[in-house]
Amino acid sequence: MLIGVEVNDFFEKYGSKTGKFEMEVEPGFNVQKLLQRLNIPLDRIGFVIVNEKRVDFDYILSEGDEVYILPFATGG
Repeated sequence: MLIGVEVNDFFEKYGSKTGKFEMEVEPGFNVQKLLQRLNIPLDRIGFVIVNEKRVDFDYILSEGDEVYILPFATGG
């Protein structure tokens, strides 16, 4: 099934693809598996938003979902 993904540039340093792209995932795929596939450390995640709602790592993705992956706020 196809989902839309947007990964914040912060995660590039972990080797993750960043920006907006589409991704094919298996049925039953959850957010934690997505983050692992993208090589994003779970302890660096601030929020995961799916279809404009904040979700937990165990959220099961569905065809056509739009996923936004954001780090904790940074700055100085």
